[in-house]
Amino acid sequence: MTQKRNNRLLNTKLNKYIIPGIMMSLALQLGNIVDTIFVSNLIGVDAMAAVTMSLPVETVIQLVGYCLGVGGSIAAGIMLGRRDKETASKLFSATLTVTLIVGIIFSAAAFFTADPIAKALVSDGGVLMHYTRDYILVSMLGAPVIGVGLLMVNYLGAENHPELASAYLIAANVINLVLDYIFLKYTPMGIKGAALSTVLGFLLAMVIFILYIRSDKRNLSFVILKAKDFVILKEAIVTGIPMLVFMATNFVKALGLNLIIMRLIGEVGMAVFTVCDNVLMIVEMLTGGIIGVIPNVAGILYGEKDFVGIHVLCKKMLKYSYIVLALVFVCIMAFTEQITILFGSGGGELGAQMVSALRLFAFCAAPYLWNKFMVSYYESIEETSIASFVTLLENAVVLLPVTFVGIFVWKQIDGIGINGIAISFVITEFLTVIAANIYRKIKYKESTFYIIPEQNPGINLDFSIKSRLEESKDVHRKIKEFCIENNVSGSRANLAAVCAEEMTVNIIKFGWKSSNWIDINLCLEEDILNLRIRDNGVNFNPLEYKNDSEEFDIHGIELVKKISKSMNYIRAIDMNNTIISF
Repeated sequence: MTQKRNNRLLNTKLNKYIIPGIMMSLALQLGNIVDTIFVSNLIGVDAMAAVTMSLPVETVIQLVGYCLGVGGSIAAGIMLGRRDKETASKLFSATLTVTLIVGIIFSAAAFFTADPIAKALVSDGGVLMHYTRDYILVSMLGAPVIGVGLLMVNYLGAENHPELASAYLIAANVINLVLDYIFLKYTPMGIKGAALSTVLGFLLAMVIFILYIRSDKRNLSFVILKAKDFVILKEAIVTGIPMLVFMATNFVKALGLNLIIMRLIGEVGMAVFTVCDNVLMIVEMLTGGIIGVIPNVAGILYGEKDFVGIHVLCKKMLKYSYIVLALVFVCIMAFTEQITILFGSGGGELGAQMVSALRLFAFCAAPYLWNKFMVSYYESIEETSIASFVTLLENAVVLLPVTFVGIFVWKQIDGIGINGIAISFVITEFLTVIAANIYRKIKYKESTFYIIPEQNPGINLDFSIKSRLEESKDVHRKIKEFCIENNVSGSRANLAAVCAEEMTVNIIKFGWKSSNWIDINLCLEEDILNLRIRDNGVNFNPLEYKNDSEEFDIHGIELVKKISKSMNYIRAIDMNNTIISF
């Protein structure tokens, strides 16, 4: 017997994650776009191209913080879903320590390596090389700040605080925007000012982390580790392999595209590519924030083996993402010329080429979003091989040869080749979707796209009730009927029914001001009864509660502790999650 819960409780919480997710993605990408716009308009097109030429180094600077942040937060989320706070805190501490140490090493190397790196990236030694060197120098000096900031953003998203993650990035980029204008307009720093404003934005906004440290919803804490404890880093590295592949291939992608475009087209091609790349960042800002909810939430649901919840999560995020994408696509097509002018095209022949390329480039957005979804989803359920495969194809294996051929062929058509850049990205995204689907079918012949089962493991009773005392009376009856139908002994059936009723009554009495629905799941698996109760009431840990209040009867919870085999609690996805075993 399996009853379906209404998923209203989970949907409510997902809605809470979406807006901060969009704002977080918006702010994360906005720094690069703001730098590009200010640099192109206040310094010039050469300086704008230098920002793009510096992307390989930017990728390396962000590599450790971002990879350990994504992998660590997903792995920690799975641990929290299994109620293992201690190990999750060790993982958080190890990733934070390593990110800070690596960042300091980058800073120490900045003065010795910025110039040779710039010369390697820009061979002509002209003004473009000098701009590139200056931008790289300041970025490397700020590596510890950027690394820790990116790491914390990912953990905050998985730690019941998506709003703080978005607030941090918004604050960082507002500071960046203001300082960009001041440094570039009123100081002689030039392009160094653009890089410095980004670093200072990440640094000054860290005051927001104080709110997280003081939060009663926090599950993770910093602990002092011994040398042997750093073995736990493998959990973050394994889970973060797709992100590591992404960052590594992004480095190769940036180097390869710079080389191909500069050799076949020149600086005009780099300017056009920069505009297209920034428009893709805009798509990423608006849709990536919604898709980004998946790794924040799916890891915890996966740890709880709530496969039904994962299906609900993915379908909802995909639906919202494509609605937003459709609106973005229409805006790109309607305001293409205005967008190119915003990035300093100045009209004329260069502007016309940007408009043509951008309209073609926009058609890569739909398959790009699907590939983004696949990577986020598969890494969240620890299917890192598929996620890594998609990333590898999309950013290097397919993209670079297709770009070379695309520019070469288009150059034979119109003598310029710029539209070949746009066409190459469209072809790459579609080929990646097809190849990933083939790869999954070969590896998991009998599975669906989601790979995980459509139902939770075991025999389940899964239902929802409103947070009303009159509805709590049905909990006892439903659980008794389920147990009888599945040959559970009368004593255990009665224990489960009593525990569920007592817990729901106390949730309703204690958390009624903010709790709307309660999800109840009773799972019979391998002769063990597991009762999971999830609510969105105020923070309430039944394991720590002491009977020191006369506001309501808490004796029911004391009874549950005595008659159950074990009780575990965690505040996850900003909900109370209690599991009781018999």
